[in-house]
Amino acid sequence: MPLYEFYCPQCGKEFEELCRTSVENMPCPQCAAESKRVLSSFCAGGRCSDGGVSLSGGCSGCSGKNCSTC
Repeated sequence: MPLYEFYCPQCGKEFEELCRTSVENMPCPQCAAESKRVLSSFCAGGRCSDGGVSLSGGCSGCSGKNCSTC
């Protein structure tokens, strides 16, 4: 069963849920408002300019010259 991450725009809560199917919306456990599924940071990866793989989403957010410093 996949683990999905959700974000509630009403109260700002982020939470995870195990879901049998690919759901896009889930009631927020804090305020019961409709929450949206968000991209998990675990699966958001990218390639760096030197050909390496960065699991932090790429090299654009760091000040290093290569991915080994990210």
